[in-house]
Amino acid sequence: MKKSSYTRSVVRHNPCLAVVPRLRDEGGFFDLRALIGFTLCFAGVALALFAHFSPATDRLGLSGAAKASRPLPYMPAPGGRPEAEAADLARLERFWNDRLTYPTGRFDPGWLRAAAVQHARLPMGVPAGVPAKLNSRSPLTFTTTSFTPLGPQPERMTGCSGCFDYTTTEGRVNSIAVDPTTTVNGSIVAYLGSVGGGVWKTTNCCSSTTTWSVVTDDPLISTTAIDSVTIDPSDHNTVYAGTGDLNF
Repeated sequence: MKKSSYTRSVVRHNPCLAVVPRLRDEGGFFDLRALIGFTLCFAGVALALFAHFSPATDRLGLSGAAKASRPLPYMPAPGGRPEAEAADLARLERFWNDRLTYPTGRFDPGWLRAAAVQHARLPMGVPAGVPAKLNSRSPLTFTTTSFTPLGPQPERMTGCSGCFDYTTTEGRVNSIAVDPTTTVNGSIVAYLGSVGGGVWKTTNCCSSTTTWSVVTDDPLISTTAIDSVTIDPSDHNTVYAGTGDLNF
């Protein structure tokens, strides 16, 4: 009776042993299902013991000691380069001020969502029809074997930049706007915004003899760096120019 009581107690504390008496069926052959259950049960117990007694590791495979000695993310460490961190912060601040919040310093994510909706409404694709070809006698005829310069034509530099005469030079153009009310070639009115030369206007665009004249040569204008130019759709004689040079 004592042996039987001891056996029931062991079975109650270890359910894997409860499978042992049923490994053989009534005919003396092994019961396959009972054998599989017995094997899986002991495998689970072995894994539990291994996980309990093995050293603690994090998800990166580091032990507790190695994890404790590792510096925290973004934590200054001996031998680091603090100037690199300062440069990164300065670059981030420059991007925030010049590209996201210029010139007010404020940013609303709703503006970006509204711009995305407006952008989605713009027609996309190649215009239909056959494009008008340029006159083959024009000096601006496009070729398939070389680049064709379209201007602006080189200008003679007046003044001193670094006390060196650069003779014939050109300027970088950020934006150009064409008056939609002028359509005859050679009499088209257009405006362009340059990096350091202000706003320029032409009344005889667009050919190899196109000439430009500056329209912002005024001492009251504090800067000549123009980033964008647009014509008022209600009054083509009114031109809006945005200052700055944010095309980088």
